[in-house]
Amino acid sequence: MTSFRAVVGPAAAKVDSGVLHLVPGQNLRTGVEDFEKSHPNCTSLERDVLTVASAVYACDLAFKRGEREDVTRDINLTIPVVNRQAFAPLKDTMEFLLWTLSHDNWTITFLRDRGQLEAREEWPSCAGVTVLFSGGVDSFVGSVELLKDRGVDAVQLVSHITGNPVTQRSQNELAEYLAGKFASSLKRLIVRTGGRNKGGFQFPSDADREETQRTRTFMFLAVAALAARRTGHKEIVVIAENGQMAIHLPLSPARIGAFSTHTAHPEFVALAAEFFSGILDGEYKITNPFLYATKGEVVAKLNPADRDALSKSVSCWRGARVPSFNHCGECIPCLVRRVALEINGISLAEYKRDLFGVSNVLALGEEDEGKRNLVEFVEFAHAFRTQSDGALLDLFPDLINAEFNRKDAISMYRRFAVEAETVLRRYAGPAALLPPTEPTPAKAGRKRGASK
Repeated sequence: MTSFRAVVGPAAAKVDSGVLHLVPGQNLRTGVEDFEKSHPNCTSLERDVLTVASAVYACDLAFKRGEREDVTRDINLTIPVVNRQAFAPLKDTMEFLLWTLSHDNWTITFLRDRGQLEAREEWPSCAGVTVLFSGGVDSFVGSVELLKDRGVDAVQLVSHITGNPVTQRSQNELAEYLAGKFASSLKRLIVRTGGRNKGGFQFPSDADREETQRTRTFMFLAVAALAARRTGHKEIVVIAENGQMAIHLPLSPARIGAFSTHTAHPEFVALAAEFFSGILDGEYKITNPFLYATKGEVVAKLNPADRDALSKSVSCWRGARVPSFNHCGECIPCLVRRVALEINGISLAEYKRDLFGVSNVLALGEEDEGKRNLVEFVEFAHAFRTQSDGALLDLFPDLINAEFNRKDAISMYRRFAVEAETVLRRYAGPAALLPPTEPTPAKAGRKRGASK
C-alpha cells in the first residue's frame, strides 16, 4: 500500500518535503467564488465544507493508484477549519464514508483555524428538491421527471465541473434543452473545484493524475447539500443513478474491493446523509429514485419527444479522452449505456470503438481491455439469467447489505440480464459468447455451476 500526505494551509505555511501543499485560491480551487454567484456571502461553515470537500477531491486526483495489491492508497490529510467543533465529532464517520466511496484508507486531521464561527441562523424551509445534474442519462431523466412533477420553481439543479470540456458541454446542452422544454429559467448552480498550478504552487499534470475520481460524488453532494440549505430544500437531496451502477456489483472476483467503484452505492448515500445532516445541523435525506431500475428502464421513462436529447448526454469514464465521439465504446459504462439505449430502439453512432461489431471477440489479444470487459459483461449477465438466488449470493456476496433490498436488487439485475442478452444476440461477435439457446432461470437450490 502506497502512503501519501497532504496539508491544506496558507502560502506561508511550512510543509515537509514530499507532502502535497494545497493552498486555497492557488493550487486548490474550492469553488467558493462559484457558490457565491448564486448564494452570496458564504458563511465560515460553508467555506469550511467546500474547502474540506475540494481538498479530498484534490487528493484523490493527485495521488495515483498503484496496480494490483497497491490499488488501495493510504491518504493522510490535514485541514484547518474555523468550525472545528462541527467536524471533529464526525471525523470517524467521514473517514468511513470516504473508505466506502473510494476504498482507500483516509486519515483526516482537523485543525482549528482563525475566524468567526458560523452564527446560528434560521434557514428557509420549503418543499423543494435539489438534484445532482451530472450530464449523464440518469440525472437528465431524473431532472425531467422532477421538473414535470414538482414544477420548475421547486427544483434546483447542481452541477460540479472540472476542466473536462466534454462534461461541461453535456451539462450545459442538457440544461438548455430542459430550459426550452419547460419554457423557464432553471435554478442551476455550477461549481468548479479541483487542483491546478497557480501562484507558484504545483499540482500533478493530467498525465500524472489518478483517473478514477471516486470522491467526486462527495464533492458533488457537498455543493448540493449547501445549496439545499440555502434554498430551503432541507428534506431531499436527490442523486439519480440506475441500480446497475449504484449497487455496482463487481463483474468478476478480480474487480472486488478497491477495483470496484461505489460512487452512488446505497451504503455511501446513507453515510453521506448522516455526515451532511450532522455538519449542517439539519435533516438531509439523500434519495435515489432509480435504485431498483435498470438503465434501460430509466431510458424508457422518457417520452419519445425527449429521447433525441440523449445524444447530448455522456456516460463514458473516458469521455474527455475521445472528444470526437465522447464515448470510448469499451468501458463498462459504455456497454451498459449501449444496451440501455438499444433495448429502447435508440442507436447512436457515438462510440470510438464499435466493440459489438467485432466479429470474433475471443480472437482479440489477452491484453485487450475491451475484450476483457465484454467477456465479463456477458458472463455477469448470464449468471443472473441462469443461477438461483442462493447461488448468486455465493457469486456476489456484495448483494448482502443492509442498505438495500436484496430481492429487489436481484430482480433488477435479472431484468438487466434479459436486456443485455437481447441486445447482444443482435451482433454476431457478442452472440458467439452466449449459449446457443435461450437459458431458463435455475430452480431454487440448484448447486452453483450445475448444468441444466
